[in-house]
Amino acid sequence: MYIAQTIIRLCRLVYYPYMNKLKRYGKIILFDTLAVFCFIGVIAFGWLPGPGGIPLFLAGLGLLAVNHDWAERWLETAKHKGKSFKRILFPDIQWVRYLYDIGSVIIFSGALYLAITTTSRIVLSASIAAAMFSFFVFLINRDRFDKFSTLFKEKRSK
Repeated sequence: MYIAQTIIRLCRLVYYPYMNKLKRYGKIILFDTLAVFCFIGVIAFGWLPGPGGIPLFLAGLGLLAVNHDWAERWLETAKHKGKSFKRILFPDIQWVRYLYDIGSVIIFSGALYLAITTTSRIVLSASIAAAMFSFFVFLINRDRFDKFSTLFKEKRSK
C-alpha cells in the first residue's frame, strides 16, 4: 500500500507540472491557429459584396486577444473607432434618421423587385447584396441592432 501511494505522489510531482504547461501552451497554439484560419478567410472572402472579411478579421483578432495583449489593445481600438464612426455616419438628427429609414426601405424594395424579376445571376447577386446592405443600415440606424442584442441577451440569461 505504501509503494502505491509513493508512486502516485511521484507521478503527481512529475506529471501535473508538465500537463499544466501542455494545457496552457496547447490553448495558445489552438487559439492562434484558429485566428490564422480566420485571417486566411479574410483573404479568401474579403472581396465578396457585403461586409466581406470584416467579421472574420474581428473574430481572428478576438481569438488572438485571448492570449496576446497587443491584440487586445487592437481590438479595443477597433471597438472605439467603430463607435465613433457610427456616431459620425448616423448622427442624432431626426431628419437624417428618417432619411436613412426611407432610403433603406426604398433600396430594399428595389433589390427585392430585381431579385424576383431578373434572370441574370450577376443582377441577382447584386440585388441580394443591396438588400443585405439596406437591412444592415436599417438595423444600425436608431440603434435597433443594439436593442435587439440586449433583448436576446436578456432572454439567454433567463
